[in-house]
Amino acid sequence: HRIPAVAAVAAVASAFVAPRVARPAVRRAMITAPAPAEGEREIIDGPDGKPIIVANVGGAFYAVDATCPHLGLPMKRGKIDPAGPTLTCNFHGSTFNMETGVCTKWITGAMGFENDFVAGLMSKAGGEQADVGAYAVTQNDDGTLALEKK
Repeated sequence: HRIPAVAAVAAVASAFVAPRVARPAVRRAMITAPAPAEGEREIIDGPDGKPIIVANVGGAFYAVDATCPHLGLPMKRGKIDPAGPTLTCNFHGSTFNMETGVCTKWITGAMGFENDFVAGLMSKAGGEQADVGAYAVTQNDDGTLALEKK
């Protein structure tokens, strides 16, 4: 009885390969937050100690990291526009989609104003355009919210 060459090589190779071990799925840390009233926001500490803004916009809950990637400044008081919804950095005016975390408008100036002089200074001081972390939000039976980083 002859074993085809491919099968023979596979049989020999399998003797030297460690068997695959099933690994548990990596679970991301769940974060619990109080549910803000409609039109309101809550600021909570994320697992890394950085703030997360949780907002109730039109009856839907959204959560994103509340630190602007430009200069690392807090966006806790940033304007939330229901269209999108978006969160605007209250220092330099960049906006971020609260569902996805994607930067929808990047401004390198300060206080929302773009001009060559200020933009030149700020671009050297701050980071490059970047998105912020967004979280999937579900409401628990007890009314609190569960956040999981997307």
